[in-house]
Amino acid sequence: MPRTITFQPSTELSAFIEAQIQTGGFSSQSEVVRAGLRLLQEQTAASKLQQLRQLIDEGEASGEPVHWDVDGFLAKVTRENDGTTND
Repeated sequence: MPRTITFQPSTELSAFIEAQIQTGGFSSQSEVVRAGLRLLQEQTAASKLQQLRQLIDEGEASGEPVHWDVDGFLAKVTRENDGTTND
């Protein structure tokens, strides 16, 4: 269920909102605010997507994968926690 949120925009933002309504692009203050929030959502999603692409590129450029011995790692950590490090 939609929830009402009240905020007080700055004088500059208030003038911008009213200008958007006067030029006929929007019929209410709520429409202007919703459009701005949708753009913010899109920008945030695009930024996250770009970050994921960057991480994928870094991973692909990092070289060939190296074998990782899970059992050996767990045994080492267990020994270190027990104070019986043999390395």
